Amino acid sequence: MVRSCSRVLILLLFGLLAAPAGFAGGPPAPNKAKAKDKKEASANAKKTKSAGAQTTQKRISPEAERVMREGVGKGVTEWVPMPGTDGTPGLFTLDTGDTLPRGAFDATGFAHRFGRAPGSLSVLNVGWTVGYGITNRLTAFVGWDAYRHINLADAGALSSNAMPYKPVYPGTNLRIPFLPESDRPVYPESYPFAYRNNGGTGPIRLGVKFNILSELRGNAVSLAVRDVAYIPTKDPAQEMTTNSGVQTGAFNDLIGLTVSKTFANVVTGTFDYGHMFTRDPRQGSTHLLTLADQERLGAGFLFFPHSRLQGVTEYDAVVYDGAATPTMTFGPRDPFEGMWGFRVYPWHVVAVDLGYTYMMNLRQNRDRSGFIVKISTEYWPGKPAPADDVTISSSADPHTVQQGSGKRVMLKATGSDTLGHKLNYTWTAPAGSIRGTGPEVEWDPTGADPGDYTMTVRGEDAYGNFATSTQEIKVTPKPIPPPTMACNAARVSILPGERVGITANVQDSSGTPLSYTWRTTGGTIIGSGPEVQFDSTGLAPGNYTITGRVENGKGQAGDCSAQVTVQAPPPPKPTASKIDQCLFRTYSTRVDNVCKRILDNVALRLQNETGAHVVVIGYASAGKSAKSQRLAERRAAARAENTKKYLVSKGVSADRIETRTGTATAGASVKENNRIEIIWVPEGATY
Repeated sequence: MVRSCSRVLILLLFGLLAAPAGFAGGPPAPNKAKAKDKKEASANAKKTKSAGAQTTQKRISPEAERVMREGVGKGVTEWVPMPGTDGTPGLFTLDTGDTLPRGAFDATGFAHRFGRAPGSLSVLNVGWTVGYGITNRLTAFVGWDAYRHINLADAGALSSNAMPYKPVYPGTNLRIPFLPESDRPVYPESYPFAYRNNGGTGPIRLGVKFNILSELRGNAVSLAVRDVAYIPTKDPAQEMTTNSGVQTGAFNDLIGLTVSKTFANVVTGTFDYGHMFTRDPRQGSTHLLTLADQERLGAGFLFFPHSRLQGVTEYDAVVYDGAATPTMTFGPRDPFEGMWGFRVYPWHVVAVDLGYTYMMNLRQNRDRSGFIVKISTEYWPGKPAPADDVTISSSADPHTVQQGSGKRVMLKATGSDTLGHKLNYTWTAPAGSIRGTGPEVEWDPTGADPGDYTMTVRGEDAYGNFATSTQEIKVTPKPIPPPTMACNAARVSILPGERVGITANVQDSSGTPLSYTWRTTGGTIIGSGPEVQFDSTGLAPGNYTITGRVENGKGQAGDCSAQVTVQAPPPPKPTASKIDQCLFRTYSTRVDNVCKRILDNVALRLQNETGAHVVVIGYASAGKSAKSQRLAERRAAARAENTKKYLVSKGVSADRIETRTGTATAGASVKENNRIEIIWVPEGATY
């Protein structure tokens, strides 16, 4: 016990001697604070001078007032960190790597119900802890489990509840359980004297925590070491008789290490490790039993640590190791507990924690569920109001524009406020006009004469704090543009041998004489000047490009091109023609065998050339009277129709056969006038 107390005092003395004042949550040490303020003021003055910025603080913002009132500093929001059960910033039971700033204190009261084995113990701890920031790195705390109640769901499984006549295990006051094969006691190692449902007082905790690294000081992680002494309030004899075995009655000491990290202000993760050195309970000179040392492990997450409502999840484990009285315990004896819940701030310095707990192992326990309830408060000492500084920088793209080009300049400003206030941006220009609002605008130089122009942006918060930045833009004189030339062909498609006119439309502001040059990829250019002709004589079908170039007296030039397509001559148009004829007897209309052979060839050709058709013209010789003339016309028509019927019988569609009646040829023989003529009409032709 003397050795453990010495270790606590040495750590406390080391913290007092090594206490630097860099903790962002509390005021810095006087000499270092002045040096730091002087250095920052010099840097800010140089920065302001280089940017041409001007700042004036008009009035204090609500954030600054809250800092002065509550001591909330960099990295700490309105909702100040609350302690775990050990009295320094933390989660449910775990600590983070940070400590309280100098002069700050916190207090928490809690009720924690959890399970242990064997015996299916349900333990309820009700206690309090108070912490105080001795320096910005060293925090001292004291706590007491003022009431602890143990409920044994399976008391008969413990040696402390065995029958009186059972033998006592050598070196302990624990009886051997009523098991034929057993020669060892059964006991829960954290509460070895538990023997009935009852409650009593727990030990007093006295500890110190020293911070090595802190995210609030700009380190990547927060890291701290701690030493906690567990001072019994009852001796072992009282625990065995009047206090229901809620503590061992012996002094214990825990040395631990804590590391934590906050990720993007979304979640804070923490990991605790501690080794507890246990002392064996004794009754006078009697060594009651040997208790194992404990490895205490914990990991947890605090979600949205800068919010009024925060989620908490935590996992704690105890591993018993080292020499101990041999145990007959069945099943796991190293408890592993999970906790899930939330922390809510009714006020900015008061928080309530509510969580559900569950023993992840110890399956032999009849009730593995529990809870943790905490109410905590903290006081953070006041601080001077932080400077509400505005800084601003600007850029321009491009820095040079040509007069009359119509090109605009992109202006961009980047500003910041040390207290995170929103900035309003105002742009001014001595000529031209500003297009747009906010941090990104455009300068339109329309109407601005050649020269240098200064663009100014002012960034100002709602409290009158502002800074300005400038950009220099140069407007260059407008140069005389080169001539422009556009070529147009009167027709874009011609036949070989044709000519087409090519016209050049030139725009030139130099006022000097113009000269023209023409070229072509084929054919001939006829003429000169802005209007020429393209002659396609002798050209094969294809595309031909005519290019023109105009030059003024200042050596400037413009080009153009036009394309003309020379098309291939169209194919000859199909025409109808007589392909055959059949002769008939003077008064006959019958198609004889000779004519059938001719018609068979016609039918075969029609089947091969599906787009063609035929015209059948019937003739008949006529007498001199009107009656003989009418009879002759009927014979001619019948001869044509009979011819059509034969062709149809050979598979030719009737709509591809046209019949007509012809007039007998004057001066022809009777044989020649008694005939049919077959006219072939190809596809696309008419007859």
